[in-house]
Amino acid sequence: MKKWFFLQVILLLVFVAAGGYYILKIQQAADRSMEIAAMENSVGRGRQKPFFVGYVRGRSRTILKNKYAGFVSKVNVYSHRRVKKGDTILEYDDLPLRSSIEKVEHSIAEQQKVLEQRKLKLVLTRLDPLPSEYRNLYWKHKIAQENLERSAHEFNVYRRLHNSKIVTDLAYREKKEAFKNSEAEVKKMDSDMKILQKGLADYYIKSAEMAVLEAEIKLKNLREELARLQEERKYYKITAPYDGVCITNSDVVHGYDSAGTEAAEVHRDDRKLVYAYCPERFIRLIKEGDKVPFFSSQYSDPDLEFELLCFEIKRHRYDYGDESFFLVKFRVVKEPRPLRINSLVQIEIPAPKPPAPPQKKDGKVPAPVPPLQKKDGKAPAPAGSK
Repeated sequence: MKKWFFLQVILLLVFVAAGGYYILKIQQAADRSMEIAAMENSVGRGRQKPFFVGYVRGRSRTILKNKYAGFVSKVNVYSHRRVKKGDTILEYDDLPLRSSIEKVEHSIAEQQKVLEQRKLKLVLTRLDPLPSEYRNLYWKHKIAQENLERSAHEFNVYRRLHNSKIVTDLAYREKKEAFKNSEAEVKKMDSDMKILQKGLADYYIKSAEMAVLEAEIKLKNLREELARLQEERKYYKITAPYDGVCITNSDVVHGYDSAGTEAAEVHRDDRKLVYAYCPERFIRLIKEGDKVPFFSSQYSDPDLEFELLCFEIKRHRYDYGDESFFLVKFRVVKEPRPLRINSLVQIEIPAPKPPAPPQKKDGKVPAPVPPLQKKDGKAPAPAGSK
């Protein structure tokens, strides 16, 4: 019994909570409808002019980011100043890059001297390609053969004399040693002659040419590295891509920017636009092609007649807090005084237009129907009267 009682109480509480939530949603919707209706009535009576806020920008915008982190060393153009294509806006400290460039330049100077020395050595090698031990090897070989023949003759003579006990053992051994040395020298000369005949001089010349080519390649690589480093210098500068108005993130030096920081932006200001986010409750009062007045935060004179032309309404909804907004793009059609890029404007929401009166096929508005009259000229009594 108690379980059934608690179950009834819980169901009753659930029904009460659901009913209260439903009534709350209905009340919120009714309040929103009343708010929109009150706004439209007030706009129609001229007692209140609703508005929303936008900002001025150029026909196109380019955001300039730094590639490398560094400190700002020089500011050439300050915010809201005009620039021409190619003008340097900001410069960053490039000490590490300059140090690398100087180091490569010194290496290039050294390599140029090495290349000159190897070219000179190549000229000398072509004039006299063989080393000292191979120079005049032909004549040295002839002399060694003659020495061998003489040593062989002397050795034979001393051997016969030694056999006859005419010369001493010491003299015989000296002649025998001289003969063996001459024989070894001739064998070495024969080996050197074979190497020389295989083109040893050409190999020395080819080696010198390869040394020159190696020096030239190394010098070329150093020059290419220098060109790459010098090309990197442009990434330490923020340069205007076209003519327009420049806005920087800082007008002081020594500020530090990490890599990828939006250092500056350039706007084409030959035709200015206004981007604004309109609340959803007002968006149906704005149509593409409508002209609307606006006020600039730069000027306090209310008689300045600035005017915008709506040319695009984005369909994507942006939620912020409890409200939703739509991006509306305008073109400035009346600019009594120059508008600064990124300045704020207050855009008036146009009053809703009354419905057009019905028209006939010929385009004329029909005349109002006169009330019925009796023959005596009096209007008939209302129905139900006696």
